[in-house]
Amino acid sequence: MSTHQRKRITEMLTNLLKDLGEIGVAIGGDGDMKVSTDSSGGKLEEEFTVARLYISKMKSEVKNLVQRCQGLETFQSDCNKKITEYEKDLADCRLLISQHEARMKTLQESMREAENKKRTLEEDVDALREECAKLKAAEQVHAVSSKEKAEEKEQANKMRVALEVQMDQLRDAHQKQVAALRDEIMEKQASISELKDLNQKYTLAHQQMQQDYERLKQEENDKSNKLQELILTNERREQARKDLKGLEDTVAKELQTLHNLRKLFVQDLQARIKKSVNAEDSEDDGGSLAQKQKISFLENNLDQLTKVHKQLVRDNADLRCELPKLEKRLRATMER
Repeated sequence: MSTHQRKRITEMLTNLLKDLGEIGVAIGGDGDMKVSTDSSGGKLEEEFTVARLYISKMKSEVKNLVQRCQGLETFQSDCNKKITEYEKDLADCRLLISQHEARMKTLQESMREAENKKRTLEEDVDALREECAKLKAAEQVHAVSSKEKAEEKEQANKMRVALEVQMDQLRDAHQKQVAALRDEIMEKQASISELKDLNQKYTLAHQQMQQDYERLKQEENDKSNKLQELILTNERREQARKDLKGLEDTVAKELQTLHNLRKLFVQDLQARIKKSVNAEDSEDDGGSLAQKQKISFLENNLDQLTKVHKQLVRDNADLRCELPKLEKRLRATMER
């Protein structure tokens, strides 16, 4: 009866330690946890200590991963806000550039109209000069023939004076128009130069903002990919944590079973001792010695199991005490 119970206890503890080792490797352990089938109390206590270290390491890694995920989510939110602001500024710059381009087209149309006016005026001046030359030639002809006709000469003089006055007026008007057109052309050229400089400035700003936008977009994609990887890793570790929680519950149940078996073992041992005392006179010395050795072996195993149970209870209490401190530290880090 006692040998069967001891084998059963050893098998249960071995299976629990194997499960803990697999969970530790899945979360990020180094996989150096070895399970021994030896039933000695020292080996069991050592393996339970390794299991406790695995549990502490897994909890710390899960908390660090959650903290990193929250930091990356905050950073991604800030990047999204900056990208939205850059996109808005980029749209404003594009609108302003479009407005300046439309204004430049209007100014170019105005310059073409001014050139056409200038050409027309120059053609008018040429026509007037040609007419003036014809009139001078006619005047000379009239001057030759007017030697005999004084009245015609006087009339020709009057016509010449009138033509000169008219030519002066046309010349003054033409000069004023040419001066006004030159001033207007200079103003248009100055405006065009200023708009070209401004357009170049906005073009460079647009290129810079486009480069910044592409860089931020690439960084956001990298961060998103990294965040997705961390989320997947966090989900796997969260699943491992749930499995670990279930395993802890199973360990607690098995420890309770061990405690009950211990009680049954003590009761059975006490009954055997009573039977041994009653039958002491009828048994030989060799049988009494073998029974005492068996009882001593069972008592040693019982003491070792009791030590392991106490150690697990202490480790569980330590973990529960450390959990509020770690949560408080995590909240303080998130607030900073």
